[in-house]
Amino acid sequence: MFKKSKIKIVASIMAIMTLIIAGTFGVIYFSSYREMSDKDEHMLERYTQIYAQEGTPSKPDERDELKHIPPRRPEDERAFDVAAIYSVAFDSDNKVKEIDNSSDAITNDELTALAKSALDSGSSKGKLDGYNYLIEKTDDCKLVVFMDRSEFDKNVNTLLKYTLIFGVISLAIVLALSIVLANLIIRPLEKNHNAQKRFISDAGHELKTPVTVISTNAEVLEGEIGENRWLKNIVYENERMSILIKQLMALAKTEKNEIKLEKVDFSHIVIGEILPFESIAFDKGINIDFDNIEDEIYVNGNSSQLSQLVSILIDNAIEHSSGGNIEMSLIKNHNKAVLTVINNGEPIPEDKKELLFDRFYRLNEARNDEGGNHYGLGLSIAKSIVGAHKGEISVNCKDGKVIFEVSLKTV
Repeated sequence: MFKKSKIKIVASIMAIMTLIIAGTFGVIYFSSYREMSDKDEHMLERYTQIYAQEGTPSKPDERDELKHIPPRRPEDERAFDVAAIYSVAFDSDNKVKEIDNSSDAITNDELTALAKSALDSGSSKGKLDGYNYLIEKTDDCKLVVFMDRSEFDKNVNTLLKYTLIFGVISLAIVLALSIVLANLIIRPLEKNHNAQKRFISDAGHELKTPVTVISTNAEVLEGEIGENRWLKNIVYENERMSILIKQLMALAKTEKNEIKLEKVDFSHIVIGEILPFESIAFDKGINIDFDNIEDEIYVNGNSSQLSQLVSILIDNAIEHSSGGNIEMSLIKNHNKAVLTVINNGEPIPEDKKELLFDRFYRLNEARNDEGGNHYGLGLSIAKSIVGAHKGEISVNCKDGKVIFEVSLKTV
């Protein structure tokens, strides 16, 4: 139980922190990417400004002479000087007018073909074969400017690499801290739960002796003074106390999970537990329908506890039935044995369904105080048994029926 709670706490913390870290690093990455893209675009635009005013700045000394042309951003000045920028100018007839190519990385023919592809694309700017390009149209020419993206891509890959590295490291640290935090949160709850289990077990053992003594003394008194209303009350309440102690002991035993599991015929167990309850149900005008019990469904379990589980569910259905039939079924669904117990009854509010399996919880206190031996421990014991067998138990309401369903793995 607490292991699942720890997993849920860790999963919740990790989910929240993953979103925060991913959002933070995502913003850093995309803002940096956008800033580098804008920087390259500014340099391409500055090149077109220089070309429009002074012609092609193809030599470093010529670029130095054009320093009087203000850059779009001061910090772009040095980057502009070292950037690998090429251009091709076309006249009005789409013939090459001028080429600015001071690098051996690409030939003039390749640059011209690339420029024509850029023009054919219909877009004034974009990416093409590892280059950023910008097309500037004037009255007498079309200027296609290219910038090598290799440095840009290298920077982007480096940024992405370190973003992922630091993201993974951050998540690993968060995972370690969340595990520590989950243990700190669960530890006092687990300690209290274990203390409660010890109390139930110890109280059950300690109460057995006085209950036995009271029962013996009552029998002796009855032999000496005969039947007496006060003596009957003592015997009745003592029997109720004895049943409560047995339930407490059963609950403590199932919660220890110290049970021997073996291959058992669950179908045989279910049929065997139904038969003794038929007469009890008949006295209350209730019929138990168990035609839908499939034969030879085997599970890995403890026959004694599984018998107790079925007994609890049938007893609960009879106790809370509003009449009519109790429908029982046991089917094999893939690798699961599914036991269903259905009775007519009042619908259970959604917020009360999980509480049904809590210790000493009774949905209708007024009804349960009218006598009987129901203390709100039966379904809690049933849940503990199902948990010890690595199964699942649930309750649902539909069309005036209360449906309990138990799912156990078959073998």
